[in-house]
Amino acid sequence: METQDLLNRCVNKDRGAWDEFVRHYEGLIAKSVRYKLSKLRARVPRDQIGDIVQEIFLMIWEKNKLAGVKNTSTLKSWLAIVSLNFTTNYCELRSVRDPGDTLSLDANLSPENPGTTLGSLIPSEKLNTGKTLEANELRSMVNDEISKLDLRQQLALKFNLFEEKTQKDISEIMNLPEGTVATLIRRGKQHLKNKLKRKIDLVKF
Repeated sequence: METQDLLNRCVNKDRGAWDEFVRHYEGLIAKSVRYKLSKLRARVPRDQIGDIVQEIFLMIWEKNKLAGVKNTSTLKSWLAIVSLNFTTNYCELRSVRDPGDTLSLDANLSPENPGTTLGSLIPSEKLNTGKTLEANELRSMVNDEISKLDLRQQLALKFNLFEEKTQKDISEIMNLPEGTVATLIRRGKQHLKNKLKRKIDLVKF
């Protein structure tokens, strides 16, 4: 079955098509979940990973999320983003993340550019205080702005900023030329720089 036809049938609640969709993409979602759990150093028993995967599929089905996928070429990237975000929320709601998982304003945000910190990304006098924010608070702000970007930029930025993947790694994961990945990341960071500066200037530290 062609991908677009499969998606259309899933949107129309065709159970047979949905079963095929699950069989086809459960490996990708499971891999994304395991990867995120590892990066979060989450204390989740292995037998719960399957439960998380099933919850992701259930959420997609019940909320008819596939109706929002307009381009089949972005489906895998979209599923990866959904899985990463869902897993993060799952861990935060159940308090299974490592309590030491915080992100300093002076922490390096890019393995390819050691001097790239949140403070340098968002130039503001208020940010140059050396204070530390809880990861969930900081990431909430960043994720809010990243979610406004197109799917490819979202995935590239999240891998680079949160997963500490190099541009070479990201190009292999997303099957894109390194130059394209570099452009996606550069434009995405410029977006964050412009938007987050306005938000954080309103915060009193």
